[in-house]
Amino acid sequence: MNDETTADVRLTDFDHMLADPHLQMVKAAIPYMQQPVQRFLSMMIKLQELNRTMSLFSGGEVSAMSIGREGERKASTVEMLQAIKPYASPREQELIEMIENLQIMLQAMQAST
Repeated sequence: MNDETTADVRLTDFDHMLADPHLQMVKAAIPYMQQPVQRFLSMMIKLQELNRTMSLFSGGEVSAMSIGREGERKASTVEMLQAIKPYASPREQELIEMIENLQIMLQAMQAST
């Protein structure tokens, strides 16, 4: 893999919740395997991550990041935009900031009426 493309990849809190050190070890070994084994292991890892995701939500009382649990406040659009901004390209970050500013202005207008 190219270090330039992977240097910008960040794990989200959701990724950390699903992380399994053993799966990470297998992922690190994949480039050293024969192509058929790479394909098989890659699919098995994704299936394991899918199983972990389904388990996370199977209890009903747990949401991915504790935002939106029943009885709790809903996160605002601005909060969501701030959460996704670090994963965007510089141009996308500019666009997100414009949308954030528009949202803040709309909220201020609604509050003053």
